[in-house]
Amino acid sequence: MNRQSSSIEARILIAGFARGSALVLDDSLSFWGGFDPSNGEIIDVHHPQYQQLVGGRILCISESRGSAGTPGGIAETLRNGSGPAAFILGERDVNISVGTLVANRLYDLEVPVIEVSLSVMKQISSGDQLIIDRRGVMLFDAE
Repeated sequence: MNRQSSSIEARILIAGFARGSALVLDDSLSFWGGFDPSNGEIIDVHHPQYQQLVGGRILCISESRGSAGTPGGIAETLRNGSGPAAFILGERDVNISVGTLVANRLYDLEVPVIEVSLSVMKQISSGDQLIIDRRGVMLFDAE
């Protein structure tokens, strides 16, 4: 893939603009118990990205793990500034979407959530510089 000219249209779940470095998770993540919302660290010792920080990154995750506590964990980490700049999902995830929507509305944030196919997700690597625009277009940032 020529990433300098690559753009991918995604399904917008929550519109917004973000630019940042991708963090691709190799497994689902519980945002209530596997994640520390006070500092954005993955604390599940069994997770492949254990001790990685999500703050300011574009978090690429196939789906979350867990239940009703997930939106609260996400909203809290976004409120305190240690959360992701955006979420790219491989499947729609109501918990991530609800937590992000609540934080965006309550704290006047603009954290986008988009959905891409799993084949597109596999083209993203941790460290890739990405842009998500308000139309739901994901770009590989050459800068």
